[in-house]
Amino acid sequence: MQLWRADWIHHEGTFRRDHALLIGDEGRIAACGPRAEVEALAGDAEVRELAGRAIAPGTISAHSHAFQVFLRGAGDHPASFPDWVSRYLYPLLERLDDDSLEAAALLCFHQMLRAGITTVGEFHYVHNGVDFAGRAGELSRIVIRAARKVGLRIAFISTLYDVKQRTGQGRMARPAAEAVSEIRGLARELAGDPFVTVLPAPHSLHGATRASIEAGAALAEELDTRWHIHLAEQEDDVPFAQERHGARPLEVLERWGVLSERTVLVHGIWLSPEERALLAERGGGLVTNPTTNMALGDGIAPLRDLLDRGVSVGLGTDMNAAPNVLTELRTAEYLQRVQSLEMGRLPRVGGAEPDPAVLWRLATTHGAELLGVEAGALAAGQWADLLVIDLADPSLLPGSLLGGDALLNLLSSSMVPETALAETWVGGRCVATRGEVAGLPLDELRARVAAAAALGA
Repeated sequence: MQLWRADWIHHEGTFRRDHALLIGDEGRIAACGPRAEVEALAGDAEVRELAGRAIAPGTISAHSHAFQVFLRGAGDHPASFPDWVSRYLYPLLERLDDDSLEAAALLCFHQMLRAGITTVGEFHYVHNGVDFAGRAGELSRIVIRAARKVGLRIAFISTLYDVKQRTGQGRMARPAAEAVSEIRGLARELAGDPFVTVLPAPHSLHGATRASIEAGAALAEELDTRWHIHLAEQEDDVPFAQERHGARPLEVLERWGVLSERTVLVHGIWLSPEERALLAERGGGLVTNPTTNMALGDGIAPLRDLLDRGVSVGLGTDMNAAPNVLTELRTAEYLQRVQSLEMGRLPRVGGAEPDPAVLWRLATTHGAELLGVEAGALAAGQWADLLVIDLADPSLLPGSLLGGDALLNLLSSSMVPETALAETWVGGRCVATRGEVAGLPLDELRARVAAAAALGA
């Protein structure tokens, strides 16, 4: 066991002095709280004195498409979302071979770890080879192995996608029964791996038929997980649902009998007030991706209303233009301010005075809940996925001198994790020190990316 002492430790909503953290040999937190109480449980534990440091939970990206990092520098200024899909996304998919897929995942996950992300919800939809032949889970395993090489915890969100109308969709489309069989098999195969969780995800109303959506929801029941689905991302998604299915997007799921507490929507920008009320009533959750939503011209999600209704909202990095949950957190709040012409929008949920703990939960415990992982908080029984923060880093001054809520505010306003993080731990193991990722040296990463055939087309 290890007993950690630091200047400040995040516990029960804020950073606190005179606290300690006890980490068990199995990689879980044994105790966190007032120093005297934790030390009484420590016995002969190894002691780490972390002067000038703060300890916080790692952040969680609850929605990611790792391979899309290979669009950076090429697909940054499309004319529209359909243009981005047609001229950039699908062509990349058509040339993304196995080595390129792995290199993209390594690049994305490496950046995530350096930015303080310790868990990723990887929404994976590249199931078939470049010849469009089924690969029986091989491509899924490539992505999972990449996360583990880097040191990330991964919730692997595997899609059911059975619509094939365009060439690029040939990399994604497969029969619902085949998808269910693969996802079930992966879940069984990886059941003993404490760093991997497998969830089903019907891709969307335009990418998955009713049969696939119903199958995905049923599989989540069988596996006792949540299930994710892109929904109401683009304004055009509303008339599409109405014309194709006779109702607004969330109402379609309700009519089909699949909307429940297991349902997690991705985006949900164009949900009506009635749909938002329905989501809350059914106990569903939502992952918002504000940076991607801005980049693709999607719109601004009604986060304040969702949170006021009690919906659990997590954050995702989606297309991973810059995979950093702290940036997503800041952007989420600032977009709400711009839209409402009012400051302190999200921290005021549930009370008259701003509470930074409300905002922080979007980056941590809410994401953990939506992915079904035991992380996101420094509490007994949770995985020891944590950040060791250098309080002298310029991006934290002067607020880090004050600690408490002032320090918590800095994490979502000014901290540059790539310079401020002294260490990053996942499952009680140090996976990065001062930006150096133990499992993937920078020179090796650069070589893997430079060799990717998909970039040479």
